[in-house]
Amino acid sequence: MHVTHYARRSAVAALLTLGLAGCAKDSSAPAPFDPQGTAADMAAAHDAFASGPSASFAAVGTDISAVLGGSALAQSPALLLSPRSKATVTYARRIASLVPKSGPGLQASLAAIPAELAGVTYVWDESADVYVASDLTGAPATGVRFLLYAVDPVLLRPVEPVVETGYVDIIDQSTASLTDVRVRVVQANVTYLEYDVVASATGSNGLVTVSGYAYNGSVRANFTLKNSITDGSSGLVLSLDYKLTVPARTLAIDWTATFANISDTDVAVTLDLAISGPNGDLRLVGTYAATGGTFTVKVNGDTFATVTITSGDPVITGAGGSPLTLDEQDAMQAVLDSYEGSLDAFAELLMPIS
Repeated sequence: MHVTHYARRSAVAALLTLGLAGCAKDSSAPAPFDPQGTAADMAAAHDAFASGPSASFAAVGTDISAVLGGSALAQSPALLLSPRSKATVTYARRIASLVPKSGPGLQASLAAIPAELAGVTYVWDESADVYVASDLTGAPATGVRFLLYAVDPVLLRPVEPVVETGYVDIIDQSTASLTDVRVRVVQANVTYLEYDVVASATGSNGLVTVSGYAYNGSVRANFTLKNSITDGSSGLVLSLDYKLTVPARTLAIDWTATFANISDTDVAVTLDLAISGPNGDLRLVGTYAATGGTFTVKVNGDTFATVTITSGDPVITGAGGSPLTLDEQDAMQAVLDSYEGSLDAFAELLMPIS
């Protein structure tokens, strides 16, 4: 999973000496921009999701989805058969599948896990390379448990003979009007990943919220992603509101995005991404689609760069056309990667129950 982000820290007050009375720097001002520090912050946020248990979970997401195929959150055949596309396309379609159309408008699912699966623990069948029900105990009464295994770093599949490393519980907390599923990844009594997926819908509007935390044994990242869905005459429109914090680094990121014209190969995206933390504040605003796009980047309130996206790698130009240093270019690229990476990560989080 790939995810990275940022948070605000008040600047340390600076005292003027030289025989003058001391005067403190405005504590509300952002910290000076440090591109290397920004890249390091984003790496730390990414690392919170990069634990062994989380990797084991991601490797079998499609296999878990297959077991839960009869559930209200089952992935649609169209999505299962679609080719790999941009992170935005994949994510938008997966979210849309969580609030399916029924009758005249969007309807919330009444139960996420079929009653006949509740309380069952699934294990890996090496002969068929699928999960099968077992007689093991310990699964949640209103959910399903899947044992997790060591993963081949190249094939990204369970090593065989299997080496058990932990488990993931998928717990149904749904009500008559709300689909609510909790996912918890555990190894050696330590929870490395825990989040809720809550979906509701009425008429032509739906809301899917993913919230929880990721932990790699030393760094924890807390996240919330609200996905508002509108089904109108021009098709589905998806509005995202994302927040992530890494308390240990006083790092936070907030972004909002609107996805429209959702198809198998394209999504029109409007993005407003704001980062704040110990290495400065950054804001990226712009639009893009399959044919490309443009973003304006501001650092601590001042125009810093322009990012032009075409079919190749993004072209990053400093304010007024001036060149950026290599560190500054790397920091800008890391910001772009963090956005795409966050969508990839959330698509993986939703895979087992979508």
